[in-house]
Amino acid sequence: MKISTFLENKRSKTTKKIIGKTGVALFWVLLWGLAARWVNSPLVLPSPLKTLEGVISLAGDFEFFVSIGVTLLRVFGGVFISVALGLVLGLAGGLNKVFFETMNPFVSTIKSLPVVSVIILINLWIASGLVPLVVTFLICFPVTWTNVVQGVRATDKKLLQMAKLYNVEQTKIIRDIYVPSIKPYAVSALMNAIGLGWKVTVTAEVLANALPSIGMNLYYAKIYLETDLLFSWTLVIVICSLVIEKITLQVIGNSQKGGDQCRLS
Repeated sequence: MKISTFLENKRSKTTKKIIGKTGVALFWVLLWGLAARWVNSPLVLPSPLKTLEGVISLAGDFEFFVSIGVTLLRVFGGVFISVALGLVLGLAGGLNKVFFETMNPFVSTIKSLPVVSVIILINLWIASGLVPLVVTFLICFPVTWTNVVQGVRATDKKLLQMAKLYNVEQTKIIRDIYVPSIKPYAVSALMNAIGLGWKVTVTAEVLANALPSIGMNLYYAKIYLETDLLFSWTLVIVICSLVIEKITLQVIGNSQKGGDQCRLS
């Protein structure tokens, strides 16, 4: 009886959450539609319906999926490399002061550079198709590095003292104490890197003239004054970004549940 009541309450909360989010989304779409009607110029502000029609029209062309696929590869490639290296080097930087002092000037410089400057410089050195991937890595790496270093420094000092007292091996200290401590910071870094990666990748595609890509389709829509297609491609970017973030959160949640169950067993 109690289990069925709990499940009903959980379903009710989930339903209310979905209804609430749907209502908020409809509010903003309605506001967008009213603004488009007031402007009364598709060249300036296309309506939501016109934008959706543009997406449907684009989806009928095979090049549409090629552009999305290539951009996705660049986003995933840049984010994956930045997160992987950020985790390893951030852990090393948090544990070793000399290594941190050596890496910190590089990380600080990358963080302070304008994205446009990084894109232009990288475009001078490598092929345009690789520019978005490399730039995404460079811009996202400091995010992971900084978060992981903070996670290492936030590790419970009492646990470390206890491990030292009982002469626990360094590998076990890293695996059982440091890794659980940096996990929330790493997840936060990953989510930030995914959001930042989309913006940086598409911007780099435009400035580096990387084909095929979503960025260049945005650029062509702009120079040919096809505002409806510009909005349609922007909508595609937003949808792709949201879907990837949701999938990533789901995968992380499932992996954490699996880890908890393994520890309990």
